[in-house]
Amino acid sequence: MHSQVEEVITKIPAWKDADNLQVEPLAGLNNTNYLVTVNGDRYVLRVSGQNTVQLGINREYEFEVLSAVSKAGIGAHVEYSILPEGHLVTRFINGHHFSLEEYRKPENIQRIVKTLKRLHKLPLPKATFSPFRCVESYAEQAQSMRVPFPYGFDRLLEKMEKIEQEQTRDTSSWKGFCHNDLFFVNVLDDGKIRFIDWEFSGAGDIYYDLATLTYAYDSPDSLPRSLQEYMLACYFGEVRNENWTRLQGMKFMVMFFTAMWGLLQQGMQNEGLIREIEGFNYLKYANVTFETMKKLFR
Repeated sequence: MHSQVEEVITKIPAWKDADNLQVEPLAGLNNTNYLVTVNGDRYVLRVSGQNTVQLGINREYEFEVLSAVSKAGIGAHVEYSILPEGHLVTRFINGHHFSLEEYRKPENIQRIVKTLKRLHKLPLPKATFSPFRCVESYAEQAQSMRVPFPYGFDRLLEKMEKIEQEQTRDTSSWKGFCHNDLFFVNVLDDGKIRFIDWEFSGAGDIYYDLATLTYAYDSPDSLPRSLQEYMLACYFGEVRNENWTRLQGMKFMVMFFTAMWGLLQQGMQNEGLIREIEGFNYLKYANVTFETMKKLFR
């Protein structure tokens, strides 16, 4: 067992003297995650990474979010939190991730959207999320770390400015309690739809969550257009042109945020602030996303 994990476990009162405790590594990029079994009960332990400040993650605000979504039955039950470090223990959700084929079934899209609407209607938390401000912050930091930017980056920023203007002109109720990271690995089905990994959650644009669902498998083809329209119909009932326009804008922003996340993570890896992930190249991930954006949003 890694020494840092051992140290965190000693800080959890219910665990430090446990006779039967097993630890298994789980996947994760921002943090190091473990499945911990204690006397037959299973939990997820998140050992917080060193990159939270750079990514704009506030652990105290996150804990408020986790408490709210746990009570609503949308997220995992929080067992223990260590602040300010941000280490976290939640109950293990015995569910499964959808395969792409399962994800594309209309009945599952409907179930996910139904849960998402419940989330969006919860009272707004203190945390806020703006993909526009995140892109600006990540770009400034990545530039200071001398990470190479893609050709034509200025044109992407111009496109982002137009999309923010679209958001500003939208007089509908587009602000809600948002997850902001609804990739398929953060959606679980245990008979109910649950969302996990709430680091970027906060008051934000409901269209951003919807856009993330269309890109859930790191692909703009996660949901073909017919299913994107079905998703909007599940959410809004009647689908108007402005719904589609706003979704398209936020699809661009989901990809822009994702690409900039990759650039910043590469910069932090170069600086020795985060560990290398075997089989995952942050810079390659960012550049592939940038190329896809240029093809889709000319």
